[in-house]
Order: sequence, then structure tokens, then C-alpha cells
Amino acid sequence: MGRLIDQSDGLAVYGGSLVRQLLQLDPDSRYVLFLASPTAARLFSDLPNAEPHVIACRSRLLWDQVLIPRLARRLGVDLLFNPKFSLPLLSRLPGIFIIQSCDWYVNPRNYPWWDNIYIRVMLPLYCHKAREVLAISQAALDELIRRTGLDFPCTGITHAGVGSRFNAVPDAAELRQFRGEYNLPERFILTVGRVLHTGLEGMPEYPGGNNERLLRAYREYRRRAPEPLPLVVVGKRVQDYLRARGFTRESLEGVQFLGFIPHERLHAAYQLADCFVLATLCESFGLPILEALATGCPAIVPNTCAGPEVAAGAARLIDPLSEEELTVALLEVTGSAALRERMRRAGLERAKRFGWTQAARKVLDSIDRVLAARSLETRVAALRR
Repeated sequence: MGRLIDQSDGLAVYGGSLVRQLLQLDPDSRYVLFLASPTAARLFSDLPNAEPHVIACRSRLLWDQVLIPRLARRLGVDLLFNPKFSLPLLSRLPGIFIIQSCDWYVNPRNYPWWDNIYIRVMLPLYCHKAREVLAISQAALDELIRRTGLDFPCTGITHAGVGSRFNAVPDAAELRQFRGEYNLPERFILTVGRVLHTGLEGMPEYPGGNNERLLRAYREYRRRAPEPLPLVVVGKRVQDYLRARGFTRESLEGVQFLGFIPHERLHAAYQLADCFVLATLCESFGLPILEALATGCPAIVPNTCAGPEVAAGAARLIDPLSEEELTVALLEVTGSAALRERMRRAGLERAKRFGWTQAARKVLDSIDRVLAARSLETRVAALRR
């Protein structure tokens, strides 16, 4: 169930990369890919065991609960796997899904009331339906168990990985082109801002990116630092969001907004930056954290949710609710080349612990267990008849 692959966010990167790795590790199995667009289908055109089916439907509920089980039954599918949570509730097919977020429970004010109700009603039903549940991080799973009391049939953690371009051996010509195209300064602080809910239409803006605190902390950093570095912000409509909340040209001095950058080019921004800062309130995994570590970009990241799980001791952890902690961290990291070098080495070492292969193997193990159990159930039922 690959509808998430058409989203323009980290979930699309996760879903597309994980599914591709599954097909590469398991070439003898037939994978029927239910996708939302021909663009997503082309991502798997080189894999002979991929059988893409594009289902165009604006309604997520209709896509999940009616169209998918009907087509799956017609195509002889044995098991349904969704990299994002949801499964057809009335289908007889066994299902597996991955818990991608705990943010609805940690920061419910980031979501409209109807979305919070949907999650609280449907998530227990999906968990009851699933034969096995995986999670993108231990932190996301722990938060959901603590806040919901649900008994998740969780059997593994499927941490994300990064693509081969996210490395510490940059292409000099590519970096020159990227710097010139975006008119980047020689030295800068990088952040990836988020102000929109992704994958959903008609949603209000998303305040969980915590951009207001980060920008106020950066303004204080500029006041205290002897030679403050510019702040480069990647993300769609971040400047519009801040201007609508009272930030003026003067209060945004030293800030450069690049807008949306395609993920396949984003590695160049990390490779050019002096350091990276992420101030989001809760990351259920935090792909930008891993991307910074893998490129050797010293990272300042939240001490909430999965931030410590991903970064461990390789990043400077901060309380995202404390503007003072953000300011002090920016002063410390930008003010010491020796500290940045230690963080760079630690980040590269930490990033080696993550990869798409390990995530895909966890999914394959889960698929094998569920199909083996289903085969046994079928044989027992035949004997009883």
C-alpha cells in the first residue's frame, strides 16, 4: 500500500526507499504495488518483481478500505503491507503496518480536532486488525504505549536509512553549482523547516516545526555572537508562515529562505553547511537528523521523542521549548571549529548504524512469520474439515 510515496516529505522518502530495498532483497517474490500516481510507479520500473497498479482516488478512506482490498483479492495477493499506518478492516487478508508517528498524542494541538478523533478511533482498530505492527523508532512506540495504553503487537523497529548521496565525500563541481544556483554564503547554519501538514489536503498549518522559537533564538544568537553566521532555511512557505506571525524584514535579518528543495539535491545543502539545527517539538524518527550525521554536518537536535535515539551522543541535544538553550547551542557549535570536527566524526560513526537494508530485513522477517502462520492455519482448518 504505497500511497505515501507520492507525498513530498520524509515519509515518501522512507516508503519509497524501504519498498525498493524489499524488492531487491526478495527478488523471487511477486510484489503488487498499489500506488497513487504513474510518477510513483516509474520509481520501480527497473525491478522485475514489481507489479505496479496505479489507483487514482482523492479519498484516503475509499482508497484504503474499498479499492485496495477489492483489487488485492482480484490479483491473488497473500498479504497486505503498509509502510504507513492503516489497513483494510474488512479484508480477510493478513496485514502488517508501520507506526510512523506519535505526534498526535504528544502534541495534539498541532492537528485539527477531526484528525485527532480519527487517529484515536482508527488506530486501535488498525492495531487489532494487524497480524504484526512495526515501528519507525522505539521512542514513537514507547510514547504511544504510554499515552494510549494500547497493546501493540510490535515485533521490530524499522529505523530509516539514507541514500548514497548523503555522504561526507562531496562532489566539488556539484557543490559549486548548488551554491551558485541558490546564492549561498561561504559559511552558514542550515535548518529544514516545516510549516505544512504533508500528504493531506485542507489541513491547517503545522506549528510543530517550532520555527518561531528557532528564529527568535537565532536573533539572540546574532546579538551575542562576535561574527554570526547566516541561517539558511529549506522548506516550503516557511517565510510566508513567519511573516504571517509578525516577523518583519528586520527580525529576519541574516535569514535566507530557499523554499522547497527536491530531496535528491538536499545532500548538497548539508555538505556545504557549517552546522545543522532542528528545533521541531517531536520527531518520531527525524530523517533530517540522520541526513546531517551521514554527511558529516554537526547537528543540534531536539532532546524529545526520537532525537536522542537517532543521534545518541553524536549531536548537541537541546530542549526545543527553550530559546536560551537553542541560542547557547548555536553559539557553542558555530564558535568552535574543534567542537564541529569532533561532532562531524561522531556523526559519521553514528550514521553507520542505520541503513535501508536493516529496515527491509525487519519487514521481511515479519512477512515470513505472518505468511507461515497463515499457512499453518490453512492446513489446520483443512484437517478439521
